Amino acid sequence: MAVTIEIAYFNSIVIAGGQLNYVNGSSTGSHKPGVYHIEENRIKGEFNGKQMDLGPRAYVTDEKYQTQVRTNAMIHSGIFNARTDFNELNQFPVGEEISRAVDISHGSIQKLYAEETNLNIFQENKVSRALIDKDIIFTAEGQGLTTAGAKVISQITPYTGKYGISKNPESFAVFGNRKYFADKNRGTIMRLSAGQGGGQGLTPISAAGMKDFFKDHLFLCDKIYGAYDEQKGKYVISLQGSSVDGGKRAISTNGVPTIESPIGGYRTLCYDDKIQGWTSFFTYKPTFGFSLKNEFYTFNNVDLYKHYDTSVPRGNFYGADFSDPSYVKFVFNDNPGVTKTFATINYEGTTGWEMQELRATESTSPNSSVLEAYIIPKEGTLDGSNTIGFVKKEDKYFSEIRNKATDFFYDNSHFNSTGVKGYYVDVTMQYWSPTAPSGGVKQELFSVGSEVILSSK
Repeated sequence: MAVTIEIAYFNSIVIAGGQLNYVNGSSTGSHKPGVYHIEENRIKGEFNGKQMDLGPRAYVTDEKYQTQVRTNAMIHSGIFNARTDFNELNQFPVGEEISRAVDISHGSIQKLYAEETNLNIFQENKVSRALIDKDIIFTAEGQGLTTAGAKVISQITPYTGKYGISKNPESFAVFGNRKYFADKNRGTIMRLSAGQGGGQGLTPISAAGMKDFFKDHLFLCDKIYGAYDEQKGKYVISLQGSSVDGGKRAISTNGVPTIESPIGGYRTLCYDDKIQGWTSFFTYKPTFGFSLKNEFYTFNNVDLYKHYDTSVPRGNFYGADFSDPSYVKFVFNDNPGVTKTFATINYEGTTGWEMQELRATESTSPNSSVLEAYIIPKEGTLDGSNTIGFVKKEDKYFSEIRNKATDFFYDNSHFNSTGVKGYYVDVTMQYWSPTAPSGGVKQELFSVGSEVILSSK
């Protein structure tokens, strides 16, 4: 049976001896040698001293202690001075002012982030900052002056704006003086820049063309994972939950490429500060991400992936391999609000891309009909003696857009095509090769364009 010994004084105790040896349940009378040490934690103790006394009392036991949970409060220990090796990190003197609290009406503290002399405090419904080792005094004109203070955590100042981090601290990511996080309660993605008086403060970056998307998806999430990709300069966020609509991904079935395979339970996308907008969706599902030495890494459970690595075959990523097609989806929306005909399509890049899908929305009505175009295969594809794939001209690949709703036929040399008419079109460009790429060769897509004819109506 285990024995618990309470040592009320910090001293060095050496117990020499051992235990009886047993054979088949009976004592042999011999002893196993052993030396057991109980060591004090005071640096001035005499571990090998010849004398031992009770010494100074190390602590006082409070028999009436109670556990106290304060979700809106912070507490700090004593200080550590590396220059003098002065260490009081294990001390919490209750007689001193070692705790600071924020307004409980804004919810619990979910995240603390220290930068320089500021401590950023993220509550469920509020973001504040506290000065560390500094105090603020005010002039007669009401302007604040920062001075050295005796308090470790001094004045707490809320940022302007009714935003918080909800209960998703995993969404937090930082680069430089910019912090990114999700506010699930309000359906927004936030950026905290520099701070009040010296920067932009809180900004809802989800409003940059994605306001409705995040309003619809954030409240469905169980987890919201955030990371900053220093190599590409983007904030990557993954919305995850069983009810999250994941869109579609590309796979191959029996050697036939398709993008009709649905992605369930997550949406991963990124924000680019350079263009101040959301640039892309991704088909991978990270559970953690970070940047190290200008390289970007993500975890999927226990699997670690290094992004943008050119030393391994391309397309081998998060369970996919070269047999699965790659695709890029985008929108043609030239001259919005005007009906037009999209007559042709062209792209700059490597050979082998095809237009997998083109869908035109005829009006701005929610119940607007959609017109579809026929697939345009890669360069060199023939149907009999007729070219039905892209044709290369002056380092660009061109093709007519053929409307599925219009009958077309061979005229010995060409298709009779009308294009597709609508306000805008959704386009999917796809690359697929039935064999593994060699030497890490990349397939590039620089730009995609369309010849547009304004409608007469």
